[in-house]
Parts: sequence; structure tokens; C-alpha cells
Amino acid sequence: MIQPDFLKEGDKIAIVAPAKRMLQGELDEAIDLIKSWKLIPVLGKNIYAEYDFGYKYAGTDEIRTEDFQWALDDSEIKAIWCARGGYGSVKIIDELDLTNFKKSPKWIIGYSDITIFHNHFNRLGFQTIHGVTAKKLANTEYHPTSYQSVYEALFGHEINYEIQSHAYNNLGKTEGELIGGNLSIVYSLLGSESAITNPSDKILFLEDWFENWYAVDRMLMNLKRNGILTQVKGIILGNFTHMDTEEENADNYNHPFDPKTFEVIHSFTKNLNIPVAFGFPAGHTGHNVALKMGAKVQLNVTSNNVTLHHYTNIYETR
Repeated sequence: MIQPDFLKEGDKIAIVAPAKRMLQGELDEAIDLIKSWKLIPVLGKNIYAEYDFGYKYAGTDEIRTEDFQWALDDSEIKAIWCARGGYGSVKIIDELDLTNFKKSPKWIIGYSDITIFHNHFNRLGFQTIHGVTAKKLANTEYHPTSYQSVYEALFGHEINYEIQSHAYNNLGKTEGELIGGNLSIVYSLLGSESAITNPSDKILFLEDWFENWYAVDRMLMNLKRNGILTQVKGIILGNFTHMDTEEENADNYNHPFDPKTFEVIHSFTKNLNIPVAFGFPAGHTGHNVALKMGAKVQLNVTSNNVTLHHYTNIYETR
């Protein structure tokens, strides 16, 4: 697995929008933050484009491809921070020319719809960063580690997390390559050239939001029937929030770790003979810590706590 070069002060970081449209002013905080990291933010020239085709995309497929291709190819750009998720990344992934990227890989950062890039680039042998997008979720208070952990991942700091135990956890210790992301996207990619492959040496991370409970069950059935749930070395469950409908889920609709969703997931994981950790702070909430996808990690689930350690200095760089 190739680990892109870590950043240093003075490097340029591109912000591009491969999915849903951006509005003026929505990147102001991210631009200021990048500058505070002593990096240089560079916006894609079409960052505020809009194309309405039953959904408000950040420009046509061609425009979004053009911006992402520029960020991949420009030798002065050292990382690509996706502006937001939504929908649309899958419509451009097959149009990208990765020739220059493979020679000079760079970090790609984001979550949610950006899972398409994590799965695709991890499958090709390159690490990425599952973390907050440049744009914040509306009406959401953010935990300091959400953005700080992206900084630490980009600059090559040690990435270690410790969380409290959960009643649904499966105890155990394992190591493997971290894969996954948004459950809906992982599910949608099965059978494609961006799908998870060779799960037997992997640790699977999943999160989601605004999904019905039966849909979670259906997606996990697919992962199970494809041999992913039964072959991975470990599973990490992140945030599942705004699940089902507010009317049906009045008590827990805004809960970052929806209890009913965890109950559904537990029905799939309780009999697996692998470590499983529920309640990891990553996904569609203000506490969304960075994960290095494609990196080798150690997952240790005990009755007292859960620790996740990222190995940093064992990789080839290019």
C-alpha cells in the first residue's frame, strides 16, 4: 500500500467539489483553517458551479471531472480536500486519468459520498483519509478533534484513538488494512471496479445517516452474501444518526449512535468470531475523527475500552 507524502508548511492543498453544489461563503472557515495550518488553499476553478439535473450538482459531470483531474495532475497540489459529499462522485470516478497520480500520489480527504474515492484508490493500492469535508454539516457543533485529526494525519503524526466499550462489542485483538466508509456507498459499489476485494486481511469501518432500519438490514445482507462480513478480520461501527424517520424514531433520531440501528447491526455481528467495536466517533456528526483508509491498523477490543492504532512508518512512499 502506497502512503502519499506527508505535508509540510507552505504546501498547497486543493478544495474541489465532486458531488453536490457549493454556495458562496460555505468554504470560508475551511480556507481560514488551512491558512492557520500554514498551508496554501487553492480552490478548483469550478468550485461554485451548479447543474440541476434532478439534483443540484456542483456543475456537470464534465466540469466536476475537470476540477478533480486538475487537482490530481497539478504537481504543486499535495492534497485534495473534498468540499462536501452528497451525491455525484461515482459519476466521475471512471472518467479520471490516474496516470500522474500513480507517479505522484497525494492525500484525498473526505467522507460520506467521498467513500467512492476511498474504495477506488485503496483498491488501487493508495491510502486516503476518511475525515471531515471542508464544508461543515449545517447546525452542527464540531468537536476539536474532528479537524485537528485531519491535520495530524496530513502531517504524519501518530494516529491513535481510545473509546469506551459498548455492550454489543466482540472482544479481541487484530491487525489489518482499514477499508470501508459510508455503508450506502460501500453497498452501492459491490460488483464494480471500486468494490472491496480480498476482505480476509481487512478491517471494515462503516457509518451512515438518513437510512431506514430495513435498508441497513438489506445492505448488510448484501455484504454478508458477498462474503465481506464473514471474511474481514474486524469491524468498526461509527456514527449512525437521523435513522428511519423522525416520527418513528422520535427519542433517538438525533442520537449519534442510533440504538435501533446498532441492534440491527448487532444481529449480523454477534456470532462473528472477530473483534467488533460499536460507537466509534466517525461519520455524520460533529465528532468525526480522521481515519487513514488503506493503512494497516491494530484494533484491540477489551471489556474496558477499545483502541485503534494506525501504523505510520512501514509504507512505501512515491
